[in-house]
Amino acid sequence: MNELIRTLQALVGREAVVDGVRCQVIEILESGPRVVVRELDGAEIQANQFGDPQRRVPRTHTLPLKSGIRDDLHPVVRALAGEDLATRLRNLL
Repeated sequence: MNELIRTLQALVGREAVVDGVRCQVIEILESGPRVVVRELDGAEIQANQFGDPQRRVPRTHTLPLKSGIRDDLHPVVRALAGEDLATRLRNLL
């Protein structure tokens, strides 16, 4: 598992356009493991604890490493990883 996490760390900072949305990997979570991605274009309004609009922040998504549909990497993770890193990740799963 440690080798998998070390390999996933290479994703941090990588950018890709997935379904017309520019995104960037900002963090790797060991539980799962999971990949945290933020959208680079646009922002959503974040509310405070009272529900009042506070500020604009980039939308983030926490993605599983494996696809829920087939036995492969999640399609967004695969796009961010590129062919070489995706192959290394598949071998570690």
